[in-house]
Amino acid sequence: MFDISVGSVGSVRVLTTNNKGLSVEHWADRATSTIISVGDKSHPLISEQAEVFKGQIKEVISFYMKEAINSNKTTMIAELESKGYSEIAEIIRSL
Repeated sequence: MFDISVGSVGSVRVLTTNNKGLSVEHWADRATSTIISVGDKSHPLISEQAEVFKGQIKEVISFYMKEAINSNKTTMIAELESKGYSEIAEIIRSL
């Protein structure tokens, strides 16, 4: 016999783009919202402070995500050039 259990996963959000990936800001917002949650029943002053802090954290996450992307791009360009694919490296450099 099989035991079947059904659970709830909550709400699901789907976001699509056209001919591009999602922005750094999108991912920074997702990361920040996962890390920091501001309760709707908190004192207004505490909520305000938490929202300001959340915005600051989002900026930090965005900055370092952009740095990581640039670093990875530099690594790809160097690897392509070392393999003799200078034209492809130049295309990636121009993006």
